[in-house]
Amino acid sequence: MTTTPKSSEGTDAAEAVAGRITLQTLREMKAKRQPIAMLTAYDYPTARILARTGVNILLVGDSAATTVLGAESTVKATFEFLLTLTDAVRRGAPDVFLMADMPFASYPDVPTAVANAARFVREAGADCVKLEADIRHSEIVTALSAAGVTVCAHVGLLPQRALQQGGYLAQGRTAPEAKRLTEEALALARAGAHLLLVEAVPDEVTADIVRQVQCPVLGCGAGASADGHVVVLNDMLGYSSRTPRFVERLADVPSVIADAATRYVESVRDRSYPAARHQYRMKSTD
Repeated sequence: MTTTPKSSEGTDAAEAVAGRITLQTLREMKAKRQPIAMLTAYDYPTARILARTGVNILLVGDSAATTVLGAESTVKATFEFLLTLTDAVRRGAPDVFLMADMPFASYPDVPTAVANAARFVREAGADCVKLEADIRHSEIVTALSAAGVTVCAHVGLLPQRALQQGGYLAQGRTAPEAKRLTEEALALARAGAHLLLVEAVPDEVTADIVRQVQCPVLGCGAGASADGHVVVLNDMLGYSSRTPRFVERLADVPSVIADAATRYVESVRDRSYPAARHQYRMKSTD
């Protein structure tokens, strides 16, 4: 991995990610209070780029349904589709901790959940699987852990259940909701979850969870108290028409692509492309 710039605290940001990143790496980062950086990735060339940035975790999220396929909901992501993407991202980023999303309806019971999660690990090289969970999934989390699968339990806003939750709405904003969400997170950690991902909740809820669990807690729009943070790469790069309030838009990649494509189209139309340097020549028969 390449050397990354020093952080504001003066420590080398690459120190925590030298070599292969494992669950133990993430646990040590939590213990040392080193923030964990996580991004989504959906393809090989992007994964190759991200692997050189010092990112700790790459998530092949079911958000690929909306970001890659243009669907209106993450439920459009199929298991085979995400399996293929996870395999591609693993090839591009062999040393980064790789998390695969269990898609909609892929874990309705223990046998199905274990079989599908095992495929992510065996066939695509995932280090971990993530499932949107509540206390009803405790048995599944326990079974996955017992089968040797590293599990991240996702609580709070659950996109796969957006219709049940009344839309893409922040969770845990009242005292009773916060208590319920915290209790669910703790129950899933006790059931064997190796990581927790908390989405769209107030920082007070996240801080309460972090105080009471030993596993790393990753936040997605969940305040500053999380052990690490994740955003959808496409949101950060300016692809989305609406950027969530918790995402800092750090680039305008669509404009770069549009500019390059426009220049290409114009060069074709004015016949400056292909130039002589772009063409092959006949071989001499002498």
